[in-house]
Amino acid sequence: MRDNNGKVREDSDTDGVVYYKGPLVVLVDRFSASASEIFAAAMQDYGRALIVGEPTFGKGTVQQYRSLNRIYDQMLRPEWPALGSVQYTIQKFYRVNGGSTQRKGVTPDIIMPTGNEETETGEKFEDNALPWDSIDAAKYVKSDDLAPFGPELLKEHNARIAKDPEFQYIMKDIARFNAMKDKRNIVSLNYAQREKENNEEDALRLARINDRFKREGKPLLKKLDDLPKDYQEPDPYLDETVRIALDLAHLEKEKPAEQAAANK
Repeated sequence: MRDNNGKVREDSDTDGVVYYKGPLVVLVDRFSASASEIFAAAMQDYGRALIVGEPTFGKGTVQQYRSLNRIYDQMLRPEWPALGSVQYTIQKFYRVNGGSTQRKGVTPDIIMPTGNEETETGEKFEDNALPWDSIDAAKYVKSDDLAPFGPELLKEHNARIAKDPEFQYIMKDIARFNAMKDKRNIVSLNYAQREKENNEEDALRLARINDRFKREGKPLLKKLDDLPKDYQEPDPYLDETVRIALDLAHLEKEKPAEQAAANK
């Protein structure tokens, strides 16, 4: 971390103990910010984990709260109102490679398709956001190198989502979202039009639920009100992350055998 005086403080591991040495995948999205970005960036820089999802928020600063009541003694002036607190930025934190997560965030090794636009969410769109910068890289040793697995993992990922029904829904939603880009902030005040739009959304959701039930061999629904109370929508991003983790575990398991064969 670097403070407003330019002083850099470097934190390091104090015991060197590794509690888990197996394959690791970290799922992030555009709303992953601050501490989650520190973690994801560290895992990526050390080669300890594969990062998947969306580019993150880009908050690379440290804030502190300070009470405004300190400017006067409330014991002497109990009739005066409480002034509250102010939050101000005191530091920026950096990756071990010297780069900052400020504004840029963390770019995943495998980016998944979503309907969120980069122009809508992120620290860089905040008023008076501090700029990106860098400091000298720390001295560190990578725990592993997952880069050689990247092409194969990406290939398998793309092949799966190309035929995954849930990701096909996502791609259709993205196309629909983009087609309505200029109108999405406009809400009709015409009751009949609003009712028509709501009915179309309900019909689309019912059709997708019935598609899932059909694939699972379950009875189809006639209306959304028939949906079981304990029904849970699938999470295609989490499910795909698990599949990527399995691919990574398989590749890491093969790696020692390939190295041994190469050394013969």
